[in-house]
Amino acid sequence: MTDEFIGKQIGGYEVLDRLGVGGMATVYRVRQSSMNRVVALKILPRHFMRDDTYLQRFDREVKIVAQLEHRNIVPVFDYGEYDGQPYIVMRYMSGGSVDDVLAQGPLSLDMMLSITEQVAPALDYAHAKNVLHRDLKPSNVLMDDDGGAYITDFGIARILGSSKGETITTQGVVGTPSYMSPEQAQGHTLDGRSDIYSLGVMLFEMATGRRPFENETPYSIAVMQVTQQPPSPRTVNPAISTAIEQVILKALKKKPENRYQTAVEMAEALKMAIERPAAVGSTLDTQPSNIRDMQNQQEGMGATQPAGYMPPRPQPQVVLPQAVPYQPISPPPQQAVYPNLPPTSGNLPGVYRPPTESDIRRRRKPRRGNFWVSVILGGIIGCALLSAVVVAMAFAVSNFINNDTVPTNVTDSSSGIRPLDATSEAARNQLIPGVVPNSTPLYVNATPIPTRPPEEAAAPTITPDTELAQTVGEDEPTRFIYFAEREGNYDLYLFNLADNSEFRVTENENTDSYPMASPDGQRIAFQSNRDGDFDLYLIGIDGRDLQRLTDNALIDRLPAWSPDGNWIVYSSDTRGDGNYDIYRMRVDGEGTIGEVDLLVSNGQRNSRANYSGDGRYITYTTGNKDDANTWEIAVMEVETGEIRNLTDNTVRDYSPTFSPDGETVLFVTDGEGRAAIATIPFSGGDAGADTRVIYDGSGYEWGVSYSPDGQYVLFNSELDGASTIYFMRADGTEVSAVPTLGGYYPSWVR
Repeated sequence: MTDEFIGKQIGGYEVLDRLGVGGMATVYRVRQSSMNRVVALKILPRHFMRDDTYLQRFDREVKIVAQLEHRNIVPVFDYGEYDGQPYIVMRYMSGGSVDDVLAQGPLSLDMMLSITEQVAPALDYAHAKNVLHRDLKPSNVLMDDDGGAYITDFGIARILGSSKGETITTQGVVGTPSYMSPEQAQGHTLDGRSDIYSLGVMLFEMATGRRPFENETPYSIAVMQVTQQPPSPRTVNPAISTAIEQVILKALKKKPENRYQTAVEMAEALKMAIERPAAVGSTLDTQPSNIRDMQNQQEGMGATQPAGYMPPRPQPQVVLPQAVPYQPISPPPQQAVYPNLPPTSGNLPGVYRPPTESDIRRRRKPRRGNFWVSVILGGIIGCALLSAVVVAMAFAVSNFINNDTVPTNVTDSSSGIRPLDATSEAARNQLIPGVVPNSTPLYVNATPIPTRPPEEAAAPTITPDTELAQTVGEDEPTRFIYFAEREGNYDLYLFNLADNSEFRVTENENTDSYPMASPDGQRIAFQSNRDGDFDLYLIGIDGRDLQRLTDNALIDRLPAWSPDGNWIVYSSDTRGDGNYDIYRMRVDGEGTIGEVDLLVSNGQRNSRANYSGDGRYITYTTGNKDDANTWEIAVMEVETGEIRNLTDNTVRDYSPTFSPDGETVLFVTDGEGRAAIATIPFSGGDAGADTRVIYDGSGYEWGVSYSPDGQYVLFNSELDGASTIYFMRADGTEVSAVPTLGGYYPSWVR
């Protein structure tokens, strides 16, 4: 393994090999010369050196862990700098992480109890010291060879009662959506019960081998944490008892006051459920359904339905497109953290009391033999690829999940971006009617992006610290459409690469998202929750002539145009069960405007449909809504309805789009818990053959789209709470950041 540090001396430490790469640091196995012992050294990469946020977080982790002297918290031995790069030296954990162990499947009851009994008192100890971890997850619990479990990575921890600590985080929510509590996802005030929820997610995963909520993007998962009840653990793993299931579900209650109030209380309940299940009882099985329904409603959820229940399937109602005068509404001030997620009760003042030291029972698991297999420490430092927010949620919809992602953006007067607003007639005249000369050279500021080259792909070429000049082809546009959060609300924006100007297309108090421009560049199709659920709309590229396409109580989402501009293809949850069908609606050309055709309905989750350049095919994501690892890329021939899969594997593949020539499908794949951009040939070969990853950065990549000539790819990447739009060549080289204020789901406008 080639690495600049291997074999070198960093301070008094000889670097032996690299253990893993995380979101904000790299960890090495090193030998401490003065004591002749092997330890772990965590160092901040050079490309983060110019970001004060990362430097301060790195420094804060040292200061926090220095206060936490507990046998089940990984100790820090040393702290220093090498060539200006800060590093932390900590105990070397040869057993890997709990995440590594989970790669083999669900854990035995003994392992599950052992890990919980060790993590719980350490967590309560931190809470007694007024420290919230905020990113507890399997990759942040390390193991030794004797079965010991230790909490690590306090990089985004928060000291209760200190507002000072919050100033060094990025705006928005920090953490990992798969493990964060509902109140954390909404940006509410947190206490120790938020970490207990995260421990409950870990317990669910240890018992079943999967997380309770899975989806395409971080934001979608955060929405599920707030709006959906977790699935029954026994439906995933029937081997676990009802008593254990009750413990898990109590830890995952939406309201903090309904969970365990300390982690040790949860561990004791788990111990009793394993050793004396009859004593715990089985209230979930014996309670009358009306009581369960009442509890679900109190948790902010709908009533349960009998087994096999399927609501009647409504026919999509269509409102013929009619021009509606555009009336911008000034959004009220709002906190820029998942601003439109449905509320829960939040924290009740005076109810929660952090555990005191006398409350904490320190336990040590009986030592065991070499039980753990030493594996790569991958995921040691995951500093939350989070997603800081992107689309809002319908308040009453408990099954909304499948949109793409999360933002946090701050207006920067020094960014060089010229904000243009749709409410300004001068702005419309300046940006919209005029055609940008096709020969205009493109100059995009190159921002270095931390990359982790996969084995099957060459490392992307990134030009750091210089201005990367891109020449636009004769038929290449210079504008793209996207959605972004500004001042706590999500609207549509148009960016011009020729002069770095940003034009605000919509402005209202609701969530406008997932825009796609028509082939002629004059209209934008998008989804919005203006009436409480998501429907489809059209609007002119100048922010005028708003038209509503669908009007129903369903979730209609992710519109895309046919190449002739006559049809819009989209997904709709017509049964209300989260299994989306694919429809197309006529919006132009010959035929009846508003005509709707059902294209795909197979009882699966079918999403993110896109036409091929010749209009003959539609590619989309399909799979089990409850198991993201079943999601594959499918293609349907429009005329015949014939469907075949392009991918066939055990990881989630999603968000496909055709190259303009129809030869290649670009999509997102997630083989190791983080998204990467890949391509696959469309014609010939077996499913999954010749798949090639072209870019895999340290962030969460998605929202991919080709330029009209197929030479470039736009995408957004979320890292540590911020989403940035990037621009690269179609082979994954010459990657650079687009100088916007951040955004999501970018696509070209002709």
